[in-house]
Amino acid sequence: MPHTDLVLLHAPSVYDFRERSIMFGPVSDLVPSTPIFEMYPIGFTTLAEYMERRGLRVRIVNLAMHMLAKPRFDVEAAIRAMRPVAFGIDLHWLPHAHGAIEIARICKRLHPDVPVVMGGLSASYFHEELVRYDCVDYVVRGDSTEEPFTQLLFALRRGGSVAGIPNLTYKTRDGSVVVNELSWVPDTFDHVKLDYSFSMRSVIRDRDFTSALPFRGWLGYPVTASLVCRGCTKQCPTCGGSAYAFARHFGRTRPAFRDPERLVADIKHVAKHIPGPVFVLNDFQQAGPDYVEAFIRGLQRIDFKNPIGFEFFTPPSEEFCAFLGENLNDWSMEVSCESHDDGVRAAFGKHYSFDDVAASIRHAFKHGCSRFDLYFMTGIPTQTAQSVLDTVPAVRELYRSVGDDRRLLAFISPMAPFLDPGSMVFDNPEAYGYRLRARTLEEHRQLLLQPSWKHILNYEPDKMTRDELVDTTYEAALGLNRIKGAIGILDEATATATEMRIEEARAAMRRIDAIIEDSDGDERERRLAAFKREIDQLNENTVCVKSELQWPRSVRPTHVVANVHLWLKVNAEILFPAIRRWRLAREEGAA
Repeated sequence: MPHTDLVLLHAPSVYDFRERSIMFGPVSDLVPSTPIFEMYPIGFTTLAEYMERRGLRVRIVNLAMHMLAKPRFDVEAAIRAMRPVAFGIDLHWLPHAHGAIEIARICKRLHPDVPVVMGGLSASYFHEELVRYDCVDYVVRGDSTEEPFTQLLFALRRGGSVAGIPNLTYKTRDGSVVVNELSWVPDTFDHVKLDYSFSMRSVIRDRDFTSALPFRGWLGYPVTASLVCRGCTKQCPTCGGSAYAFARHFGRTRPAFRDPERLVADIKHVAKHIPGPVFVLNDFQQAGPDYVEAFIRGLQRIDFKNPIGFEFFTPPSEEFCAFLGENLNDWSMEVSCESHDDGVRAAFGKHYSFDDVAASIRHAFKHGCSRFDLYFMTGIPTQTAQSVLDTVPAVRELYRSVGDDRRLLAFISPMAPFLDPGSMVFDNPEAYGYRLRARTLEEHRQLLLQPSWKHILNYEPDKMTRDELVDTTYEAALGLNRIKGAIGILDEATATATEMRIEEARAAMRRIDAIIEDSDGDERERRLAAFKREIDQLNENTVCVKSELQWPRSVRPTHVVANVHLWLKVNAEILFPAIRRWRLAREEGAA
């Protein structure tokens, strides 16, 4: 097998999750992955594709997925067998703070001369603290690291200087920290391709099927994501990807949008190989009416048949819903309104009414929307325990207002485990009514090892205690589950099972608190370890079942033909490297 320049490693949230007893709670119930967040960031794919176009060889190894799929998977043996020019480890989401550092330590212990590079928004925020760990040599900062990281790889290959590489934080031989200028912030999102066939090529080339899986269960529900932009126009105070956070910490003063024709091409390419739904991340309405027109007309032109879902930051208007209905085959919407209470929502930076939400849902269904996912959150600014509980009757009334339409699916989850670093609340918690329980990267790493999500939270709101936050989250989830059971969205068996799991989770949280209060040291660890099997069973599908999040999909003969064709092409490239060089040169010219 040809030499690998870069191995990109994705770590589990907590490295030794297979041994530790931790009640992660409903932190991942509303995303496809498990609580160890085995889903690696989209940036891995864009990095790898960009670098390979420039002649580098990149391999993605999803260690978290391997550890989930194979209980006896030996992480150290796998890393020991690798011989890259550099290791890259993502620290995009702060819940990976423990696992990312532990994997970096293993890499450095087994390969002391191989540089370890970290990147992602959380890595960018904590870059100076992060690079002071003995196991980290470089941090590549910002949201668009493809070009700086590529420059770093070529410098490492030839032993050249890194002094002029933008966005780079690194240590010199004497241990001094150098912070290069954060100057590589491209105005567009067109220099990369979101090419899912790269993952399929890597399966054939590297003989590593497990690493290509985005999350456990993906084969049964092959959903993919498409990204409209990097950056944001909104100012949600708890979000580390807000306009404030990007401008203050990541060098971006305005979003970099993907050209709508390229975005359509990305989605068309997905449909060629993968039968599942496509979810379009970041509200494309941010780019303005011309962009909206070009994007939706483009999807209509290619007659996109896979289910497609859109994230919207504000409830869409009837005119907009009608436009989608006229041009799309199978479309859905997702809106996070955070609270039924207009005042609480306004404190979160979202200035529309709950009546606006109800009207938008009616408009969407009138014009053929397949489903409308509506999300509520607990633990947000100005929210009280009673406000959380009042979500349930408000949602029941909302269902009545739309004729108990089963295409509406309402969910609630806590803002957990962390307030995002770089958000307005994280930078100035007292102004928003919070007390932070952790500020440094190391403090967050230690919180992740606490025995339950109540104790992992890096914040405590002024308006309710952490105990109230936990109790009301579970109580509101029970209420929404009962509503969906009564309407018939959930069958009786599923609704009953979900209610039982929520009650079992509440009881488990109380038992963990009792263990913490009654014991310490080795005795505490022994009692928690005895409880591990039950906790592991409760860590997924607590406030809802994953199937509630899933849209239908179907495999067509064209998918089979396209993937067989890809298999033949990749094997030809392995046998005849000149074919690969020709393909990369052609793709680079087209880009």
